[in-house]
Amino acid sequence: MSTPSARQPKGVSVGGQFAATTHDEPSVTLSGPRVDAGYVAEVLGALPWHRTTSPEMTEEITDRLNQSRNFSDQNVADMADEVWRETHGHTAKEETNFQFALDTLRAAGEQDAAEDVERYLRGRLKKAFDDGAMGRHTANPYETPAADVYSVPGTNTRLHVLRSEPVPDGKETPVPSEDPRLQAGEVFDRVNVAGSTYTRSEVLEYPNDPYTMRFQANRPLSDEEAYALSGVIGYANRSAIGGEPMDDPLVGPARDTPYSFIVNIDTTKGRQRNYEKFEGMIPDIIARGSAPRSTQGGTRAIQPFGDPDLKLEVYYGD
Repeated sequence: MSTPSARQPKGVSVGGQFAATTHDEPSVTLSGPRVDAGYVAEVLGALPWHRTTSPEMTEEITDRLNQSRNFSDQNVADMADEVWRETHGHTAKEETNFQFALDTLRAAGEQDAAEDVERYLRGRLKKAFDDGAMGRHTANPYETPAADVYSVPGTNTRLHVLRSEPVPDGKETPVPSEDPRLQAGEVFDRVNVAGSTYTRSEVLEYPNDPYTMRFQANRPLSDEEAYALSGVIGYANRSAIGGEPMDDPLVGPARDTPYSFIVNIDTTKGRQRNYEKFEGMIPDIIARGSAPRSTQGGTRAIQPFGDPDLKLEVYYGD
């Protein structure tokens, strides 16, 4: 006589539902949070003392942020300062303050003192390069320029002909925002900021309904002055163009040099797009303020700027 055995259902482990079983390890690996260069550029653009970084610098800042896993605005600023110092020997804020100090000396008629300060700084930077104190991202501007060597037939003479690198002229080739000439307030017809080209209105036949505009003053501007002037631009935009402002009013415009700032306005949504009127209103508002309101006792939405000598060059983005 055979003893019947319990039937084991297929797919159920011996020992019941609570029996120990083996499981394959999951094939999915979870990675930590990361940011990309576009995000970093956006955060940097909203920070005080922001200066445009090169794509290589932005990538380096991004890599360091991803390694640190700290994506706070403060850490973005700290990493940017770190890379700026390794690249240029100073931070963006220090560069702005240095240029402001030079401009102040020159405005006071102290040309010799300003030149002494510049020579002193160049000497300090040269020593830092020579001592290897600068970071790996920095090109030493004090090295001997590259040259082509030619032998003179029939002699032992060898000619070293320096290779000249084309200097952006601001006409055919836009001048980058980090160019020392632009940082010192020189006016060019075409300027490149963070990959966007801005053309001065005087050489532009008609703006191509830009999303951004750049304004360069004939003297250095504080952040507070740039913020106030962006209000002038906004008022003129509403009256003559009707474009949609895109800057955060609590942050204000981006700065690319001590003399200039950039505002974001979607002019494609403007109904009037009268750029000639827009440009004409700006100096008038700076000098006399906005038109008196018919209500509220004839007060002005924008008061005169208080500097009749202040002039702005208008640039339209591509």
